[in-house]
Parts: sequence; structure tokens; C-alpha cells
Amino acid sequence: MTAPLRVGLLGYGWVNRTVWLPRVQAHPRLELAAVCDPEAVGAPAATSWEGLLDARPDVVVIGTPNHTHFALAAAVLERGIRVVVEKPLCLSRVEFDALAERARGVGVLVSRAAVRREDVRRLSGALPPGPLTVRASWLRAGGVPRPGSWFTGRATAGGGALLDLGWHVADVALGLLGRPRQVAVAAELRAPDGGHTPGSAPGSAAWRGDGAGAGPVDVEVDGTVRAEFADGSRLVLRAAWASEVTTDTTRFVVEGGGERRVLTGTFGFSPNRVAEPALTSWGPDSYRRITLPDHVGREYDAQVEAIAAFASGALDWEAELAESAAVMDLLEAAYRAAGRPLPVSERTAV
Repeated sequence: MTAPLRVGLLGYGWVNRTVWLPRVQAHPRLELAAVCDPEAVGAPAATSWEGLLDARPDVVVIGTPNHTHFALAAAVLERGIRVVVEKPLCLSRVEFDALAERARGVGVLVSRAAVRREDVRRLSGALPPGPLTVRASWLRAGGVPRPGSWFTGRATAGGGALLDLGWHVADVALGLLGRPRQVAVAAELRAPDGGHTPGSAPGSAAWRGDGAGAGPVDVEVDGTVRAEFADGSRLVLRAAWASEVTTDTTRFVVEGGGERRVLTGTFGFSPNRVAEPALTSWGPDSYRRITLPDHVGREYDAQVEAIAAFASGALDWEAELAESAAVMDLLEAAYRAAGRPLPVSERTAV
């Protein structure tokens, strides 16, 4: 019998605790090796940094504040251990390339649940001829993660809704476009009060179980990016923790060659979901609408399968990393264009 692949969790916040821990424990090929977090009191296999390394994991999943991703991923890679990092992998292309270099012969992967969704795969397989225009969005009615926490501080999160929800949307949208070379990027970031300065959050994402929170929000709750590409393609992308919608909605509109495809649903775990997700297509003489199932969390089941393949050496992580690099380039350019460049990550030793 093949020995199980051992997984270490670095961080015990919402994503590692509620998304990855139960899936690792339920997976037939995976085994929890250790959980490392100073606040992981009562967590299964809780341990220190040294204990995490002593547990000899085959792969470590990092789910810590954004500004620590670079230093922690580098430290794990230096021990020759494969690492999976929650988005964003880091906060600049310079850091991204440095991690890619350190990962040679080992492996680093960004968690990419959105591109593994079945509805996204169906949309990707039915595209009109290019060049394409894609309008993509993930809008919440109200769902700011833990106002006043690291999630809403620019120094620790880097950015707000555009970096959080927008990373997933950009990964899908750029894949639909074939990840062409970008030639122009413009962006607008809106603060909680509707302006361009920090303010107070309009409503927390209570369904995450984080508590309401009451602190300041120093990042955007609503961000829009407009990009043009060398092949003539265009992208308009919007991500918002709080917006004008009443139902949390993810939407992709793909247009080209006189044809149009629209995918509407709700990514993630919010219970305020689109009632009837659908893929709709129009052509010069055709119309078709397909109602799609809404399996909450199914994309994360697919991602844990990818983690198992990665841990066993069966996943082409370099190809996946190259696709994530395009997301990093777009979002880094967007924040720079909006006048709020992503801050330099923390590089403190472990």
C-alpha cells in the first residue's frame, strides 16, 4: 500500500481551518502532518515551526496574512519541501520570480480553485472567435472580511477586494483570453465610503464566522481594472466586497466574432447565492441557456486533488505558476495605475 502524502498547514485562520483542514483529513491519499500557528490552540497536530519541519511533510499549505507569504514560502522551499500558497502568492512580480527561482527542483503552487470549477471549464470550452472582450466581476452585496483585522490593512493585506476576490476572477478571465501580453492597464479603487480614502466598513462577511469587526478599513472594498492586450483583446474586471447587488454574484461575459457567452453564478462559500446559475450563449441565429448545478465548495475539492497530485510530483507546477504570473502582472499594474502600489512584503525570519 502506498504511504499517504503528509500535509502541513502553516496558519490556522479561516481558509486553513475551514477549507483545507477538513478536505485534507477526508482525502484518501492525504494525511495531516502538523498545524503551525501561535493561535492554533486546540487544533489537531498543533505544533511549532520546528515541529512542523520535524513532522516531515511532503507539502505545506500556507494560509497566513498576505504580507508574510513571501518569507514563509521561501523558508519552506529552503528546506526542500513543496509549498502551496493561498492567493496572492506574494505582492510583486520581483518576489514572484524570486520564489519561482527558489522553487526549482522543489515546487511552488498558488491555490487556484476558481479555474478548476466545472462551470468555468464549460465556458472555456465554448468560446467565440477572437479577439475577445471579457467583462468579469465578483460582487458581494456586503461582505468585508473582518474589518479592522490584517485583512483590511494595506500594510498586511496589500490590497482589498481586487486582490482578494479579483485574483480568482483575473485567473479565470486571463485564461479565457489566452493570457495575451498586456499593453495598457487602468484601474479605480473605491474605499468603504465610496471615495478614494480609507473609511469604515459597511458590513462584514458574517458567514465566515469571523465576527463583525469594527476597525478601520485601509484598502478598497470595490476595485475595477480595464486592460488592453497586444492581440486586440480587452478586459474589464470588477471585484467588490460591498456593492449595489442584492445577491452575491460572479459573472463572466465573453464577446467576439458576433457571438456572446455569459456565465452567471456565485463563487466561494457565501450563502447569499444566485438561485439558478447558468451558461447562456448567443450567436447570429442562435440562443441557448443551460442551467448549471451549484455545488458549494466543489472547486476546493478539485483544488485538494491538485494538491495531492502536486505533493506526489504528478502536477506540472511550472506551467500553473506561469499562468499565475499573468495574474500577478495584471493586479500589480492595476494597483500602480490607481496610485496605490502594492506594498513590499514583510521579510522577517521564521
